[in-house]
Amino acid sequence: SKIGVLITTLHVNMGLSKYILNVIEQNYATINNDIAFKGILVESIVKGILSDNEAIELGESTNKEIMGVKFLKILKSRSDNDFFQFCKILKNSDVANVRNLGQKLEDDVNKISQTEENLLQDLPETSDSTYILRKQFNDTICYQLKQINQSRTGGKILVHGMPGSGKTVAVCQSIRQTMMQENYFQSYGCYWIKIGNISDEELLSILRGLAINLGIENTEVIHSLVEINAKINRYLQDKHLIKKLFIFDDVRNQDHLKYITFAKKSIITSRSNFVGNGLNFIRIPAVERLTEDEAIQIIQKRRHKDINYNLQGNKLVLDVIERCGRLPLAIAIIGGLNLKSDEDWKHVIEVIITEEAKFKTCEYQDNLFETFKLSIKQLSQEHRELFHLLGVFKAVKISLKSIALLWQVHELDAKVILEEFGSKSLLTFTDGNSPSCVLHDLMIEYLRKPLDPQQSSQQQYSIVLNKKLIDIYSNQYHGNWSTNPHDDYYYQYLMSHAIQATDIYTIQDILSDFKWMNVKLHLDNTIYDLCVDIEKAMDHLKDNEIENWQQYQKLVHIFKRHESNLLMKSVDLVQVLLTIGHDIDWIRERALELAKKMKSVNKYWKIKGTNYDKVEITVEPSKRKRIGKTVSDCNIAFSNPRYGNLRILGTENNGKDNCRIMITDYETSKIVHQITPPKLSVRNVSISPDGRIIAYMCDCTDDNSWLSKWYWSNNYTHNWNIYDIHNNKELHFMLDNHQKLHNQEFDEIKFCPVIHDDDIILITVSKNRKELKVWEIDGNKILHINNQISIDYNAVSIEWIHYGSKILLWWRKYDAWDNGYPQNRNNWINECQLQIWNLQSWQCQQSLQVPAIIVKEGKQYLPSTDKNDGVALASINYCSSNNPFLVLNYNNKGGLLKLENYELKFWNDEQVLKKSFYPFPEYINKESIYHHIAVSDDQHYISIIVENIREVYVFKVENAQLQSYIKFKFSNICGESVFIPGNNRLLLYDCTNSLYEYDIIGKNLQWKILKDDGNDYDDEVCQGTLWQDKSIIDISYAYMSNNLIGVHLIKKCEIYELEVYKFQQQSCPIQFHHTLDQLYDKCFIYDDLSSVIMIRSYQDDDEQHIIITQLENYLDQNDDIQQEDSAFVLCHYNAPQHIWRIEVKESRYRNVDDTLIIIMEEYTKDIKYNLQLIIVTISLSNRQTTIYQDDIYCKDWCCIYMDEHYLIAVFETDFLERSVKCYQLGDSTTQTQTIAMEKYLLPRRRRAYKITLPINQSRNDFQFKFVLLKKIATDYAFISKEKLIEYWGQKDGSLFDKIGEFGPLSELFMIEKGENFVILNEDAE
Repeated sequence: SKIGVLITTLHVNMGLSKYILNVIEQNYATINNDIAFKGILVESIVKGILSDNEAIELGESTNKEIMGVKFLKILKSRSDNDFFQFCKILKNSDVANVRNLGQKLEDDVNKISQTEENLLQDLPETSDSTYILRKQFNDTICYQLKQINQSRTGGKILVHGMPGSGKTVAVCQSIRQTMMQENYFQSYGCYWIKIGNISDEELLSILRGLAINLGIENTEVIHSLVEINAKINRYLQDKHLIKKLFIFDDVRNQDHLKYITFAKKSIITSRSNFVGNGLNFIRIPAVERLTEDEAIQIIQKRRHKDINYNLQGNKLVLDVIERCGRLPLAIAIIGGLNLKSDEDWKHVIEVIITEEAKFKTCEYQDNLFETFKLSIKQLSQEHRELFHLLGVFKAVKISLKSIALLWQVHELDAKVILEEFGSKSLLTFTDGNSPSCVLHDLMIEYLRKPLDPQQSSQQQYSIVLNKKLIDIYSNQYHGNWSTNPHDDYYYQYLMSHAIQATDIYTIQDILSDFKWMNVKLHLDNTIYDLCVDIEKAMDHLKDNEIENWQQYQKLVHIFKRHESNLLMKSVDLVQVLLTIGHDIDWIRERALELAKKMKSVNKYWKIKGTNYDKVEITVEPSKRKRIGKTVSDCNIAFSNPRYGNLRILGTENNGKDNCRIMITDYETSKIVHQITPPKLSVRNVSISPDGRIIAYMCDCTDDNSWLSKWYWSNNYTHNWNIYDIHNNKELHFMLDNHQKLHNQEFDEIKFCPVIHDDDIILITVSKNRKELKVWEIDGNKILHINNQISIDYNAVSIEWIHYGSKILLWWRKYDAWDNGYPQNRNNWINECQLQIWNLQSWQCQQSLQVPAIIVKEGKQYLPSTDKNDGVALASINYCSSNNPFLVLNYNNKGGLLKLENYELKFWNDEQVLKKSFYPFPEYINKESIYHHIAVSDDQHYISIIVENIREVYVFKVENAQLQSYIKFKFSNICGESVFIPGNNRLLLYDCTNSLYEYDIIGKNLQWKILKDDGNDYDDEVCQGTLWQDKSIIDISYAYMSNNLIGVHLIKKCEIYELEVYKFQQQSCPIQFHHTLDQLYDKCFIYDDLSSVIMIRSYQDDDEQHIIITQLENYLDQNDDIQQEDSAFVLCHYNAPQHIWRIEVKESRYRNVDDTLIIIMEEYTKDIKYNLQLIIVTISLSNRQTTIYQDDIYCKDWCCIYMDEHYLIAVFETDFLERSVKCYQLGDSTTQTQTIAMEKYLLPRRRRAYKITLPINQSRNDFQFKFVLLKKIATDYAFISKEKLIEYWGQKDGSLFDKIGEFGPLSELFMIEKGENFVILNEDAE
């Protein structure tokens, strides 16, 4: 009954939104004709649309049309929620056309509302029935909005004035007018962001939320305002969204302006004019005082509709308006007092005159708080107390659920009370699907002042308010903080209220409630807000001298390193902390405690420990030579032995009067040539691949104190000398106008490691390392071949790769110190840019980004901006094998980054890095400092110099994975390592001028197989078996009866086993194993084949052997099956003696004839291009085998496509020469055969192939055709679409034309099989 009375007495003349009024006008005739208004009067009273008096007045009307007009007039003065209640009444009608009309009205309004909501994102409502339009003020804002809309460069508007002067309302009205009525900013819309008086951390949280709403990914790696500003700015530019309008409301902190510069078109409201901030604002001062007419209009809109007291020309009214300073907020409060008589108005005047101005804002002198007090006094005592409690909330939108919980009343009761407060303009209440209210900042300021300042201070009153809220939360949910339903407030601000309540117990309780944190993470969709909460709580505990406050820092550290994982909807934080927090006692114990409580609902597991093999394996050098005579003879360079004997270029007595440049034959140690440099100090050297041309850079000083300048001066010049030692001639760089380049200052010169068409190519790097040029040597001239690259930052490294056909360069996207850390820690982006350029086409073939700084968390490495814990990228090596990868060296951390997705450009994402980055083993990553990393030219070996422990590790690499290693020890500081091109000898030289050679394929080397870490499962948490220490040799996965099956070849304590996993709908897979009698190198399983194929390779008396074995019934869980009963040797391949290595590359199983297909590589000794393809086909039914040996020797090959019947491959048969071959795979009786082949040269050609494969193997409809796609100079001119269609037909021609838009690929392959087709490039991507 109380609710019904309040509903009928608390109508506020709010008025419908314009778009709802338009819908009513469009359907006016239908509404008036179809609806029997007399029949809906009672329900309209119940729904609160009509008051009793209004319903009686309408019921007395005898004319149906007049009744309809009056009803709609009343409806137009109501709120939007009343309109939807009206539609609901119509939809419940017994008359079909009335029901349809109700649905139509609601749909029309929702459609328009959604369009406006998409354009005006988060813009506050400013209903015409509640707010007046201050025409001159609004027209000024509208005019400037139109100007910046039309401007190409954008613009920034600053609307400034005292609080309560109506800035926000005027801005919102003006934006709606320009966008929805005059169609400005329609293409991009706007974003409204409330700023207020907030900290930097709170601003960062707001901007991260904005970034997420805009659709920006990878915000988890951003932890500073500078970064988020740069990230949003780059996103808006990349997406062409720089024309989007941003509204920043109530900016208080002038420093915050520099972090919202991403908004090229913006409007800011503020109490301050921000004079002298350096930003080019269009300043619009707020019209702070209302005119008398405007003030009277506001009072009319805010007072009850039944009050007929005359306002126009009334001296009492005008006196009150003046005493309120004619401020919009104060006048609105006065209107809400519902003053009905002269006595009421006189009372207000008396109160304002006689009452002391106890509450005044610092911005102006008008007694605004006294108007608040007058309005609040009109409330009942109970409601006054409830209203004062609202001061505990933050200055944000507060949900009805949160308020009802605070007041301890039913939500419906709370709604009625809030409507009363809204009718008095004490707050703005919005009904609908998510009812909420907003209090003006000044009202919150007033409510936070103690009711009796003499009895308590403001700080004490704040503690009391927040303690009351915390106690209510705790009692309501019995201290289980995660059980509170989401209300858009609780999880966001619980920690803040606990801190303000100085409730140490609650703070610590929340900090250990990982379930509450899990809910908060998923609601916020960011780790940042939770980390800010924890850090503020830590500060509070520290200030209160709580001993264990530091332990929570480890929790923040974990969260920041694992954000992308934690934000996945399926992730359980308790499980994550069991996994990655196992080395932190209190986190492990708390997570385990929660896991045990919830194990009836979820299954959990945890890692107990890890083991590493400690066996030491070292290798001695096969040769040792002396290079140079002093410690300064540290610069050496090597020629390429493919062009003659290996030559070493170095110095002797560098920096002394008898300094010489020496060219030495490595094998004989004889001096081939020597030069006395023009200056005493040689800083760098380089040599051509044939050892004929040398380059050296001298320090241009004759000062004998050169050593000091060598290490400490940056003022030296970079002048290079180029010398032809065969003709005893100095070579000179020539300009494009054929004039000699007199200033040969470069920071670096590098010769291409191979000779292209008898031309020696070199690259020069400018002194500032921002420009790269390519040159070729013609006689005694060095000519620029019009190839150059310019970048914005200093290139860290520029290297020749892929046998000299490509150039790799990379740079940090910030100014860095020598250690790689940014010079400006407040203005940088954690990115390094890597580019690979093709020498022949001079096109950037690949461009990608990797993190500049990473940090280790658990066993994973993640991007980080933390200088203290993070390590900076020092070097990059690129391997372009069948499975391309990068070798990333982060000083004391490193590993392989698999480039599995060629199109992916952003590898600095945490999720991508976790998936694709494979760190070096723990025993060399731990406390190591990597001095130098080198990769062999066949990309099968990687050497790592670990300086601080003076060791060198050499790893074997297969399929972009580290397989095994050997280790060298040395006694002195090592300089660099170099693999001699064309063979697998490794050269190391140290600070004593000693050069060591290691033969890494020697017979007596003991390569140690790499080990994976064992995971122990806690039986209390997870029902699983114990994982023992083991070496995982190979793995394979397939599906059997739609269940995923995995097999691992492992070695445990000299015992070889095959572990089998059945992955079912459980937390842990079913696991069992089979014992093997010998070690195998590879294993393969196939869909719906109940056998494992295992392959063993070994060397015996200089002969290479491959044994292919079949293990049947491997899914049998009984471990007592003996291998000799179930394993059969299918094939024993004995390679000829000239073969020094065999590798298995591909495998397929053909179910139709039960045939196994194995693709292998053979490497022949002592020839330049030594790789040959071997295809083995084996019938599993009769074990008959055929072996096909290809007739092509090549440097490298790539499998473009393979199925059970066909193989398509590209071979690099010579430098810049390739072949495309198509094979029809045989069986046990029919030999594999080549059915199509095409040879071609790479330079200046681009080709497209179409290969049609038969659906039915009994049909011979294989087709193979190709066409050249023309290329001119360095610019690509593709064949026209018409020509392509003429040659290929409409469908294929259009496809090739479309693919051609994506860039200059060397080859395109369209492979068609029936209705299915795929288009790939030459790398099978």
